[in-house]
Amino acid sequence: MAEDLSSEFNYTATVVQYTILEGANISSQHPTAVIKITANPGYTVTAGDFSWNGPLAGVTSVVFTQDGEFVLCTVTYDTASVMPAYNVNIGLCIIGDAVLAAVTVAGTLTSVVDASVTTTTPSETNTPYSASGAEGATSGTLFTRTYTAPTGSYWPENTAPSIQLTSGDLGQYNIIQTPTYTANNELTAITYTVTYIFTDTNVSGDKFDITIPKVATILVPATGVTSFAGPTTGVQASGTNYVMAVQGAAGATYSISMSDGTTSTVVVTNAVLGVAGNAQHNFIIPANTGTSNITWTATISGDIEAGVPTTITFIQLFPVASCGGPLTDAPVNAITDYVEQLESGGGLLAFLVKAGVGTKFEIIHGDATGTKKATSGTLATGLTNAGPFDNVTGTETSNTLPTDAQATGGINQYIQNPFNPSKMSTRQNDFNTDTNFDIPSMTIGGETYHQVIWWEYTAADYTAINRATLRVTNSNVPGTIAAKMFKVCCPDANCTT
Repeated sequence: MAEDLSSEFNYTATVVQYTILEGANISSQHPTAVIKITANPGYTVTAGDFSWNGPLAGVTSVVFTQDGEFVLCTVTYDTASVMPAYNVNIGLCIIGDAVLAAVTVAGTLTSVVDASVTTTTPSETNTPYSASGAEGATSGTLFTRTYTAPTGSYWPENTAPSIQLTSGDLGQYNIIQTPTYTANNELTAITYTVTYIFTDTNVSGDKFDITIPKVATILVPATGVTSFAGPTTGVQASGTNYVMAVQGAAGATYSISMSDGTTSTVVVTNAVLGVAGNAQHNFIIPANTGTSNITWTATISGDIEAGVPTTITFIQLFPVASCGGPLTDAPVNAITDYVEQLESGGGLLAFLVKAGVGTKFEIIHGDATGTKKATSGTLATGLTNAGPFDNVTGTETSNTLPTDAQATGGINQYIQNPFNPSKMSTRQNDFNTDTNFDIPSMTIGGETYHQVIWWEYTAADYTAINRATLRVTNSNVPGTIAAKMFKVCCPDANCTT
């Protein structure tokens, strides 16, 4: 018969016991004995791990075979053995032991990699990992991930990459972080290597989250000029003290010149930035006494950082009539522009105009190449103070003067002198309806004007372009004289509420 016997090893083995009469042949009654080896809890037994340390009297062979989770030890007796007159104990010397049973770990990895990190491992969702091993053993690498910032970029300390076990026992994991830094201690790469310490229980469902945030640009200390700035809004016709600011690294050398489109003037040559890293330079812009705008360009050269703008361009206006007065007459057979500064909060531009036989008057937002906003005109269907515009004569960039036929009726924007009420309205009523202001009289200072044209503009218009142009296209029809304009301010004596 057989019964369990515990041993000092990590397994138990059955003991086989037979009752045989004295003098009987043992092998004839029991040719073999089968011993069952069972692993203790947490261990496993494998036939290949066991062997017999023979020989042994009365035994010819001992064979180990696997039987599922058990090992069977089959002992074959010597056929010549005879049962003596006393009990016989046959003790086998077996080499081998049970080993710890393998346990498993399984989980998933999810990473979110910012789009700015284009040179590295992409984002992933629920990527599986797994391993098996004996209790107390450490697994090989469960997973490793390396993330590298693009050239010239890094992760600031307050937005560094991170790895987190969001489900599971962190105490069972080894997380090795291997960062790469520049000489200035800027993090440019990180490698995560994760292993596991096995318990006596299978584990599944663990989750790791990796977050790789947006990178920042590694700032290379400047050695030259990093900023060249000055006002870009229109300069008054009377001139001004124009101030330019230079910023950059101490010791940077630079030169500045100023050009009005014809003549270039040196502002400073081989100036050197001091330890404060900033400087200012003045240039006196003289009065503009001409009849057109002057485009000024300030230029810096020398030790200039890459990408830094090296020019500042701005416009100096030419003199125009102040609010509430006549403008200089527009000559015959010519196109004449008058530039007006707009108010930052929005406002109203209004002019009384008098034709020089056949003349067109237009208000344009910006310079002459800008957007047309208002026009003179005859009593034509569909033609209002706000257009439409012929965009052929008196228009940039061709600046074509009208033919006699166009100026005397072919284009309805041209108004004629002398004034004919049946063909042309003063538009006083339209002006009142549109603006809530009144032009009580078209005669000012002994001069009778033919028509009022106007444009109401907004603060947004000012922000887009801070000036407007009154363009006068005066024909060469026989009898043409200079055209006349009077700017009115609303409200004033000539424009009432």
